[in-house]
Amino acid sequence: MLRPIRPLLRVASRRASALNTEVGAQRCVLPPLSISRHVTARRFASSVDDQEIAKFARAASEWWNPSGEFEMLHRMNPVRVRYVKDLVTSMMHVDPLHDDPAKPFTGLRILDIGCGGGLLSEALARLGAEVVGADAGGDNIAMAKVHALEDPTLAKGLEYRHTTAEQLVLDGEQFDVVCALEIIEHVVDPKEFTRVCSQLVKPNGLIFFSTINRTPLSYLLTIFMAEKVLRWVPPGTHEHSKYISPEEMKQYLTSADCQPIHTKGMGFNPLTKQWRLLEGTGLGDLQMNFITGAQKLDTAISVPPAFAANAVPEDIQSNPPVADVPPLPRVPA
Repeated sequence: MLRPIRPLLRVASRRASALNTEVGAQRCVLPPLSISRHVTARRFASSVDDQEIAKFARAASEWWNPSGEFEMLHRMNPVRVRYVKDLVTSMMHVDPLHDDPAKPFTGLRILDIGCGGGLLSEALARLGAEVVGADAGGDNIAMAKVHALEDPTLAKGLEYRHTTAEQLVLDGEQFDVVCALEIIEHVVDPKEFTRVCSQLVKPNGLIFFSTINRTPLSYLLTIFMAEKVLRWVPPGTHEHSKYISPEEMKQYLTSADCQPIHTKGMGFNPLTKQWRLLEGTGLGDLQMNFITGAQKLDTAISVPPAFAANAVPEDIQSNPPVADVPPLPRVPA
């Protein structure tokens, strides 16, 4: 059971005020943490939707409750991580001096944009990456920092920032990998958001998006059933008109100088409450949730034919085991 959020934040604030964490070669002092009654996200650019930020801020204390409002994300996370892991390890050269099977991302710098409470960020950091989790919601970042304090091993490889993709571009940031998972359906201009995110990827780096296809079936299952009937997610979490089709996502990536590699569906079994990857070529595979990976083009180097659009590396299976993905720790009672 989760600790009451206010006492936990008071403890974390005292610890954070005195805690100096080494992040790479830079010295980072964690600021005092707080959960505000109202959203105070800074306004850097137009991709931030204030109503969406407020929506998730109200549930900030629920991020790490595996049976709470974000239960579906907790269950989906191992599948998302496995997709990212398989594509990154098959296409990118990691540091040969750090050949640790448990940390295949060692030497890589990864951005988790729209990180929320840090579910994906922590998993990527445990795979060895240097991770920056960024979110426009200050309450989400505060909760992410609180939870990260529970695991001291994350201190050197995980940093959270209350900022936006646009501000990171202005700051001159560049990453080997950018992940924008379950966020594009919550921004103002998805095409522009894709373009901005692509500017944060180094040439030949990888970028990932996951979202929900805009179909009658997705409305029936994700809004009518999941929100209104079964209450698996809070009512109003999604707007069907903001869903993105795989074809639109491919167009956004192509216009942002990124070469789509392949797209896979993510299927949910309501009986077992388990997610799995779908091939993406079968009937109905992309009617609901899907995840896609693309490579940032370098004008001097073309994308190898083996990784052209819809070519799937052999080691990425339609329904891979997820046991080797680091589990999400529960907040101790």
